[in-house]
Amino acid sequence: MPLHVKEFFDELALPFTSGTVVGDTYYATPAGDSPLRLRIEFARTIRAGEYGGLRLTLTHAERGALETQHLSFADHGTFTQRDTARDKHPGSDGYGVIRDWHKDGRPWAGAELSGLRQAVEALARIWCPALLTPRTQAEPALWAVRWHEEFWASDPATLVRIHEATQAVLDLAEASTYDGMTVSESLHNARFYVMDILGLPLDQGMLAEAAAVTQLTGRRLGPDTAPALDRISGMPLDEQRSLVQAAAWRHGGTIPAARRPSPSPALPAAASVRSTARAH
Repeated sequence: MPLHVKEFFDELALPFTSGTVVGDTYYATPAGDSPLRLRIEFARTIRAGEYGGLRLTLTHAERGALETQHLSFADHGTFTQRDTARDKHPGSDGYGVIRDWHKDGRPWAGAELSGLRQAVEALARIWCPALLTPRTQAEPALWAVRWHEEFWASDPATLVRIHEATQAVLDLAEASTYDGMTVSESLHNARFYVMDILGLPLDQGMLAEAAAVTQLTGRRLGPDTAPALDRISGMPLDEQRSLVQAAAWRHGGTIPAARRPSPSPALPAAASVRSTARAH
């Protein structure tokens, strides 16, 4: 059963300057292309298909996870009203949890989200107040400065990073087909996934999205792009996966002449990306 993660976070309405859902994970990043990322996922219990809260992880693009916190549904009154109506109490089976054991409906329907929202915002103010900072007050990261001061189209280091980012987008599109997502669904907002993996600013992530789309559709961006993606997304998932694999193979043959600079964070292998996507 799908968790309807996007709808959940739409209703949670977190007060961040940027945020998006990729797969089953919510990502937010401070304005100004900060290396910090906030990742929010449903936290599993010891039972398969059962979730007892949200897991928040603050990561650094180069140093990895900096802080992890768990917000339980039970502690924040998320399902108190639902469980009271079902005559459930703390410690009883099914109290304060959601399950994806059924095919229909949203498992979190009826949730009272104000407690979770306040807790997430409070933690964000402690860990990463820049998440709530207007873009005009944010300081650009080093790569953002280089990106906007150099002519990127002739900067070999930047071209290599965009090439790697495009590969990350294609890996995400392939991995997402195993989770029942179409190519269009995984490409939508893939730039935020690129930010989490490589720490690139949004505009570079958009270039990676565009490069991935052109490899997939075999044509330049334009009026025919949307219909071409719609046709691909209407295919069976295994056929979509084959198209993505072919696009990744073509993209791999267009390696830029320059080598990736040593400060650049390492990109996980495709198998690792697939494993991460399936875990969500």
